[in-house]
Amino acid sequence: MPAVSVNDRRFLLTLLAFGAEAGILAWEYLNGGVRSHHLLANPDLPAVSNWWGLLVIPLLTWWTLSQLRRRAESSAARSANGFAALVAFVCALAYGLALSLLFAQGSMLVDYAFFGLLALALVLRLWHGEYLLGFVFGMGFVIGPILPGLFGAVIALLSWAVHTVRRALWRKVRSRRGLA
Repeated sequence: MPAVSVNDRRFLLTLLAFGAEAGILAWEYLNGGVRSHHLLANPDLPAVSNWWGLLVIPLLTWWTLSQLRRRAESSAARSANGFAALVAFVCALAYGLALSLLFAQGSMLVDYAFFGLLALALVLRLWHGEYLLGFVFGMGFVIGPILPGLFGAVIALLSWAVHTVRRALWRKVRSRRGLA
């Protein structure tokens, strides 16, 4: 079997993501029309159409796979990174699905799941693309890809900032104690 280059996989997986989003939109279209969602679920704010998913999902997929390739090239444990990224994607997908289903049911547990995501941002590196892509895919079935993408980007930025500050403080502490 011929080896498939990373660029070919990236193209194929991006095309697959586009196809999945197109399938979701086709189902919506045939079952009452493609939905739009108001920002913050407030009818006074503008609505965002799910059609934007045809642009957002492939771009997010391409960015995620580019990020994974860059990390794999800089790391010695390439196969472990690929498996960890897949696990991260699946976990974020499950979390996004659970959060969107709780939201669709009007459950009071949505608040806990939301704040749980903020707590996870303090521990996990949620700025990595596989987390964001999985989360957006998971929530996209109920809410569409744009609003979860915006929310996920804020969570990713928070996670990145917390980890960057923590890393800088740790380096400073180590250098003062002569551990560096």
